[in-house]
Amino acid sequence: MIDEPTILVVDDNADLLETFAMIFKRRGYYVATAENGASAVAKFKEQNFDITLMDIVMPEMNGVEALRKIKEMQPGALVILMTAYSDEKLLKTAREEGVRQVINKPIQIDRLMELINELASCQPILIVDDDPDICETLTRVFNQQGHEVLTAYSGEDAVAIARGKSCQIAFIDVKLPNIDGLETFLRLKDINPDIMTIMMTGFRNEVKDALDKAQAASAVTCLYKPFDPAEAAELVKQIGKKSRHRRRNDG
Repeated sequence: MIDEPTILVVDDNADLLETFAMIFKRRGYYVATAENGASAVAKFKEQNFDITLMDIVMPEMNGVEALRKIKEMQPGALVILMTAYSDEKLLKTAREEGVRQVINKPIQIDRLMELINELASCQPILIVDDDPDICETLTRVFNQQGHEVLTAYSGEDAVAIARGKSCQIAFIDVKLPNIDGLETFLRLKDINPDIMTIMMTGFRNEVKDALDKAQAASAVTCLYKPFDPAEAAELVKQIGKKSRHRRRNDG
C-alpha cells in the first residue's frame, strides 16, 4: 500500500520525465511516469493518483483527450497540464473538462512545487444532506473544480467518515434524520477543530436558533435553499485562498 502522495508525470520527453521523477522523489512523493496520454490512461486503470502532471501535445493521445478519459474514471482527479504552445481551442476544452491548472513551458520548478504542495495538502469536501439530488449536484460542481468529495446522508454517517478521513470543508444541511445538522457540525468540530463548515437549509426562520448557535461555533455561513451551486463553488474558492494565505504567513 502506498502511503505517500502519488504523482503521475506524463510527457513524451524522456529527459523531462527523468528530471521530474527525481525532483518529486527527493521531496517524498511516490512517482510514476508515462510517455503519452494512452499510457497515462492505462496507468489510471491500475491505480488512482493524487496529482497528474501532463503535457498537452503528445503522440497517440494528447493531454486533453487523456484528461477527459481520466476524469471519467476519477472525477475528482487533480490534473495539471503543461504546454509550450497557445492553442486556445485545446485550452478551452481542457478547462471544460476540469483541468486544475495549465502551466507554460519552460517550467518554473519553484512555482510548480508550490502548486504541487498546495494540491497535495488539499483535504476532501464533505457534503452532508439527506437529499441525494443536493449531494449529486454539489459533488459534480466540486469535482469539476478538482476536489475530492465525500457524501453522507445522515449525521451519523458524516461523523463516521470524518473519523476515518480528515476533511477540509463541510456542507451540512440543518435538518437531518436522527442527529440534526447543528449536532453534526459540533461533533465534526470535536474531531477536527479546523474544519470549515457551511450550513444549508430551506427553512430560514424555523431553524434560526440552530443557525445562530452554528455561527457562534464558527460556522462560515449558511446557504439558503434553493441556491445556485456556483455560490457553493465560490465559497470553496475563497476558503482555499484564505487557507493558502494563512499557510504562507505561518511559514
